[in-house]
Amino acid sequence: MSDLDRLASRAAIQDLYSDKLIAVDKRQEGRLASIWWDDAEWTIEGIGTYKGPEGALDLANNVLWPMFHECIHYGTNLRLEFVSADKVNGIGDVLLLGNLVEGNQSILITCVFTDEYERRDGVWKFSKRNACTNYFTPLAGIHFAPPGVHFAPSGA
Repeated sequence: MSDLDRLASRAAIQDLYSDKLIAVDKRQEGRLASIWWDDAEWTIEGIGTYKGPEGALDLANNVLWPMFHECIHYGTNLRLEFVSADKVNGIGDVLLLGNLVEGNQSILITCVFTDEYERRDGVWKFSKRNACTNYFTPLAGIHFAPPGVHFAPSGA
């Protein structure tokens, strides 16, 4: 594997990592479906395992999106290990902030993602993702709101 191929692969995988977070936050079905191999598995501990692009959409449409009015993921600490030229293992941390539908309650969630990525016919996608939740913490008395909701403009 050349240094150039390794750098290009690393950039493509970093995009996949971000694409998953963006797709869930922005409710982009096309983006979410496009990042999984047909035989991929996405496991969220305590919720279940979902297979392929259809499983990812099922999880988003029937579990994640009905749970949140809105959410935002912050992904960090992505570390990649090349197992071979076409297989990479990854680990990364995610912080999610959002407003739950139930109780109109804000929440903080932290997870560790352990991933497997595969390149097939020159394309990188997820072959496996495991999400292990560290914290699922309702933020009592807090409701996240866009700028300007809580404060009147000056002079008002």
